Amino acid sequence: MQSAPQNINIEWGISETPVGKMLIARAPKGIVQLSFFEADEADSYQQLTHDWPDATLKRNDRLASELSREIFKSKSITPLNLDLHGTEFQLQVWKSLMEIPSGKTATYSQLAKRIGKPNAARAVGNAIGKNRIAYLIPCHRVIREDGSLGGYRWGTTCKSKLLAQEA
Repeated sequence: MQSAPQNINIEWGISETPVGKMLIARAPKGIVQLSFFEADEADSYQQLTHDWPDATLKRNDRLASELSREIFKSKSITPLNLDLHGTEFQLQVWKSLMEIPSGKTATYSQLAKRIGKPNAARAVGNAIGKNRIAYLIPCHRVIREDGSLGGYRWGTTCKSKLLAQEA
């Protein structure tokens, strides 16, 4: 597993988006976390401090607003740098998620086949659940075999809004 760097400086902030409030965090190499929430930012901030225990965190809501505008101004979500930390398998799954076109969906088993592990749909689901960077690593585009939304770390209401925005 590629572990989180020690003693890293991370700027983070809160911003409104078309789908609700967002906490976004950026390290020198790129975005390390993006989460959505409806009411209280405490849970998102607590997750940030849990995921980056040795980081020096500095709040910067202006940066968050600028990043939010850049992220949501167009359907292209690839120009931002991401600083990914996970196992080889997680990184493989996350990169495969980024290949699903905006406005399209895929199932867990389709992703498993795409990465050459056709019997690993459950493991793919677990890797998707470990994704720290909502929207930019578009795990909201993964649905169940029966066509239903399935779960979403940031809530199915948020998932529905993201999919509707991309449609």
